[in-house]
Amino acid sequence: MKNSRKVLSIIMAALMLVSTLAFASCGDTAGNTDGAYNLPIVCGETGMNDVCGVATYGVNYYNLGVAAGNMAADILLDGADVSAMPVQLDPSPALSVNTKVAEEIGFTVPEEIAAQAGEGDTTIAVTPVAEAIVAEGGDFTVGILQLVQHVALDQSNKGFQDQLSVRMSEAGKTVTILDQNASGDQANNVTISNTFVAQGVDLIYTIATSSAQAAAAATEETKTPVLFCAVTDPVSAGLVDSMEVPGGNVSGVSDINPVADQIDLIAKLLGKEDVKIGLLFTSAETNSVFQIGLAKAQCEAKGYEFVEKGIGDINDVTAAFTSLAASGVDAIYIPTDNILANGAANIHSVNIGG
Repeated sequence: MKNSRKVLSIIMAALMLVSTLAFASCGDTAGNTDGAYNLPIVCGETGMNDVCGVATYGVNYYNLGVAAGNMAADILLDGADVSAMPVQLDPSPALSVNTKVAEEIGFTVPEEIAAQAGEGDTTIAVTPVAEAIVAEGGDFTVGILQLVQHVALDQSNKGFQDQLSVRMSEAGKTVTILDQNASGDQANNVTISNTFVAQGVDLIYTIATSSAQAAAAATEETKTPVLFCAVTDPVSAGLVDSMEVPGGNVSGVSDINPVADQIDLIAKLLGKEDVKIGLLFTSAETNSVFQIGLAKAQCEAKGYEFVEKGIGDINDVTAAFTSLAASGVDAIYIPTDNILANGAANIHSVNIGG
């Protein structure tokens, strides 16, 4: 009997040990026993990367706004035909490295990459002329429709207003700017666009694809000039006939990033070619889906393994990280994406287990 009890005790202890090890193994499936994933992230735009990424090649949204401001001035002051104005791009996306985030996730950025970054601020220097923008009674009235507030779109807005004020001042003119934010709501996009048309604005500047589409629809009859910014693929979005000759009353500045270079940057950051990349994006955002298509094409061309994870809203980020980490990704790529950019701080918090 004594031996039987001893054997039973040994068996029970062994079962408890196996159970404990199995539980620990399950908790470590995603390398997340302490609640942190600590995955290096490369973002599609610099504003977002400054919050949750380690490095990227990104367009400068202030510069894009400046370019749009010049286009607006050409239309208002010189009578330029918007239908013949080619869609503009950022000619030289810059490499930026976020050492703060890298340190927080315990990632070391290779010296050769760090050395290439921060070689000077690429932001166009514009000194705004405050008196050229008046509350009412300006020589021109411009409506600004911004989809949602976040760093990149805010910079597009500021660059536009700064440069437009300079051009107005140089011409001895003033402009009244009606600055509206849709708070991410398409119904607001439509209402604001229709209000601008009813007010008889001389030009509408839109920031983000859905805002541009709403303004384009609202101006079908009036043909009020519409300029967009932060639109990745204006042709697929139905805003222009082509990048070279828009053909209607809409043109602007695209924020398409060098997606292929950003994907290759992940391999360079990790120092290997056999990488597995998690592609995180918002399924309902056309711009985001378009860029993920480019990212997948680059992965396939270079032989990088990838796992894609689309989300519905920012509340899905934790589950998305869990899924991607469990699949064994080495890093995560997030394209230019309004939902995820707006939740960049949330993404970083999830990544570090905050």
